[in-house]
Amino acid sequence: MSGITKKIVRTAEACGASAISRTLHADQLLIVMYHGILPERRTWDHWCQIPSDEFRWQIEYLKRHYDVLPLSEIITRRIAGQPLPPKCAAITFDDGLRNNFEVAFPILRELNVPATMYLATGYIDTDALLWQDRLFAEIQSFDSMELDLSSHNLGSHEWANTASQQQVFDTLLARLKQLPVEHKNRILADICRQTRNAGLQNPTGHDFQLMSWDNASEMLDSGLIEIGPHTVNHELLSRLDDDQIHSEIADSHAAVLENLGTSSPTFAFPNGTRADYDQRVFAALKECGIPAAVTTVSGLNQTSQSILELKRVGIGSDTERWQFRAEVSGMMDCLRRLRSPNGETTDVNGPLTKDFPANAADSSTEPTPQLATTKASLPS
Repeated sequence: MSGITKKIVRTAEACGASAISRTLHADQLLIVMYHGILPERRTWDHWCQIPSDEFRWQIEYLKRHYDVLPLSEIITRRIAGQPLPPKCAAITFDDGLRNNFEVAFPILRELNVPATMYLATGYIDTDALLWQDRLFAEIQSFDSMELDLSSHNLGSHEWANTASQQQVFDTLLARLKQLPVEHKNRILADICRQTRNAGLQNPTGHDFQLMSWDNASEMLDSGLIEIGPHTVNHELLSRLDDDQIHSEIADSHAAVLENLGTSSPTFAFPNGTRADYDQRVFAALKECGIPAAVTTVSGLNQTSQSILELKRVGIGSDTERWQFRAEVSGMMDCLRRLRSPNGETTDVNGPLTKDFPANAADSSTEPTPQLATTKASLPS
């Protein structure tokens, strides 16, 4: 967001634009996306990790202004063609970080607010970090360093302050996401070897540890938290072959059922932009009996939105309170549509992807399920 746009939106929000936008978008479904919730602020910053005081404020805000329902209930109503209440919202968490149990869950329980948590099941009950978080932890462990990745045609990457450190992480993360899994893993192993040789202390690792099945079971027993699959290894599905796609989805779904006895009827795509899933993924979901999925494509969900591509509003460490109000109300969604030549919204924390890549869906396949067309009436 440019400085001028930010100033305009902030001024409009202060004048009550969010309240107006909430009313105008009362018939659209809001799904909020979180990742990690920290017990207190850290010396480092990671978009996916939010301090608990901000999280509490956000959940209190959602409870005051929205009808927050379990996502499974929303999907059940949509499939049955039943209307949703006005200003309906759902809360989701991706990955299954331990601090979802240790920090977020007590706040949700205290405020009696339901949520759905999606687990990368291959990491549950282990000390391993998701590869994206492992990359961050390795780089974050040094105030200054140079990584030599020239043998992988990635050149050298040096940082000497927080800004350059963040730039190195962002650059490498973007590059690694585009690579085949085996190639990406070789580069990540080389990065870890170089940091280990430099005397890695890894002080940030705990904040990225994943929960245990016992943690998930305790939350499930509360009646407030639903658990759903998020693949086994958190790989970008469109980069995988057909068998790998099926295995990542089916095995993740089976692990949730085996360890918890029940699973959310929804699935969360890793990374979740339009380039990260395709019709092969939809076919695997259908085979596993999963009727709905959430993306990271930003925006509210109109009644015509496919329940296999539900949009979410992503909340990160840089989301200020005025921005949070503007985002969840649909005001930012409107601005993105006005600024986009084709009227589409942008992906969360990333560029607009209008079309699927070459290996993705073709127009000859059957359409994905749509949300029920019954609209909740707007309040007067």
